Amino acid sequence: MFFMKDFLFLAFFSGIAIALGFLISFYLLFVRSEQRFKLKFLGFLFMALSLRIVKSIMFFSGEIPNLAVAIGYLGLSCIGPLLWLYFKYFDVETQRLAPKDLLHFLPALIGTVHIAFSENPVASIYYLYTTYGLFIYVLTSWFKFRQYGETKTVFHRWNSLLILTVGCFGGIFLFQFYTDTMFNYAMGAVVAAIMVFVLLVFLLNNPVLFPSKKKSIAVDASLINRIKSELNAQKIYQEPSLTLDKFAKKLNRPTYLISRIIKQEYGMTFPELINYCRIQQVASALSNGRGKNVKIEALAYEAGFNTPSTFYTAFKKFTGMNPTEFQKTPSKIQAEVLSDPNLVYSKK
Repeated sequence: MFFMKDFLFLAFFSGIAIALGFLISFYLLFVRSEQRFKLKFLGFLFMALSLRIVKSIMFFSGEIPNLAVAIGYLGLSCIGPLLWLYFKYFDVETQRLAPKDLLHFLPALIGTVHIAFSENPVASIYYLYTTYGLFIYVLTSWFKFRQYGETKTVFHRWNSLLILTVGCFGGIFLFQFYTDTMFNYAMGAVVAAIMVFVLLVFLLNNPVLFPSKKKSIAVDASLINRIKSELNAQKIYQEPSLTLDKFAKKLNRPTYLISRIIKQEYGMTFPELINYCRIQQVASALSNGRGKNVKIEALAYEAGFNTPSTFYTAFKKFTGMNPTEFQKTPSKIQAEVLSDPNLVYSKK
């Protein structure tokens, strides 16, 4: 038998999770400015999960109006699309949503309006089929996630947990739909709240997931000049085995300091900067005609690349074309590519 004190305890526990879910949603949407596009999807996802759990709590507390049921459905129907879009744009630089992606939210709009203003009991049908649809989004998000490749990073663990948790939410919602006791329905809401806690705890324990933008640091100008000298004059990037640790030891400075200076001065990570320098050397050689007498791969090795595949990938990334295409382009276009900020040693 489901006693009032049981309800109060479950409602209190679930309410805390919901409040934290809305809080992290607000934080990701309105406080954070870095990685804004990706964080928007995550923030709205937390909001959607919280809205769906709110509906569960209101349901086992008694009869609720159609509008509240509709809002709960809005949360449910947006979970899948938001999860998919989070993974679709996870590793993409764009800050603009493709118009066709908005179609994912059309069922949410239709269902929410229909439930809110319909006098017929249509909500259960919408809830059931939308929950089944959620599993389709979970599956497609999983396949998209598998394309990222890396398996030992905190980002991989977070994304794995996120997909698993949303999948569990789907299972909980189905359990609530088919259960025949109010206590089981209430316990489903509590388990869903626990899943929100799990996500929040993981985020708090791994702040590297969404690091705050670091403020500029004051650095001795002589150290900055030494870094530029090593890159421009000494061409240290030509060493194939060069690493940030080796570079820092050569400068007799802490690794973290060199990394932050490079990020501040050049707007890149150390590996990105080294590849930029190497590509510029090869591109310059191709532009002045050396590529006609020397194999392109030889130029790549000379610049410091270990393998041709790494070189070709980097060249395509930084110039927008492969080396052969670059050689065939007019000298004016080659000059424009070489003068592009993406190929300049320093953005200062």
